[in-house]
Amino acid sequence: MVFGFMKFVTWLLSPLAVGIAAVLASGLMMLWRGKMRAALMVCLCAVMWLWVWSSPWFFIIIGGSLERQYPPAQVSALPQADAIIVLGGGIGEPTSKTVYGELYSGADRGWHAARCFHAGKAPWILFSGAGEALGMKQFLVDLGVPPSKIILESESKNTYQNGLFVRERLKTLKAKRVILVTSAWHLRRSVMTFKKMGVEVIPAGTDYEALTAAATQTPSMMLYYLPNPDTLNKNSMMAKEFLGYWAYWLHLHFANGRSGSGR
Repeated sequence: MVFGFMKFVTWLLSPLAVGIAAVLASGLMMLWRGKMRAALMVCLCAVMWLWVWSSPWFFIIIGGSLERQYPPAQVSALPQADAIIVLGGGIGEPTSKTVYGELYSGADRGWHAARCFHAGKAPWILFSGAGEALGMKQFLVDLGVPPSKIILESESKNTYQNGLFVRERLKTLKAKRVILVTSAWHLRRSVMTFKKMGVEVIPAGTDYEALTAAATQTPSMMLYYLPNPDTLNKNSMMAKEFLGYWAYWLHLHFANGRSGSGR
């Protein structure tokens, strides 16, 4: 219930929802009050708001601020662990009309988990996420990971449940130290959640979209400033991540402090 409410509030505060609300407000002001000047100001602010959130330069700033907290690193630099945890995101399961799972941008998570496994960093890969387990297993097997070394947790629907359900699976494996693989921008919230669950975490970031954009797009390029729907989607994910982090912080430290710490 709490996390359903969080998702609703996050949607209300998303860049697109706020921009649409501002445009509607400006229209209502003109219709009901005849405040043309105020309405035009609100409309202009809405346009600027959507331009900022749809622009690559802004994605490089806010996405990069999350990704730089966990800089890219060679797999060889990671210490040994008892298991590799890879969080759901970026994989679509095979359907009645398809043969193989669909790979999206976050599929880097599975690829990086396989890298860690083949480097001998841990003997198991434990995937956590609802609606993606079969697709991820198929992907990992195609990447050369033996099926017997893949464990699926397919019930968790959010990062909090990832930590909660994985903790129980780790008890069965008698695993205490894990390599946590997820998108770099998602690591801050994920690491906080798993640590609060009492799991010793080694962060292993992947899917560095903002840092990649920063390396390929410069202020001298026109595309650096031009808004586009793909960037609006990415920036909306970053906004959701910032809101999600603080919502989780409050929940883990106050509402669920005792159970979340594993006591």
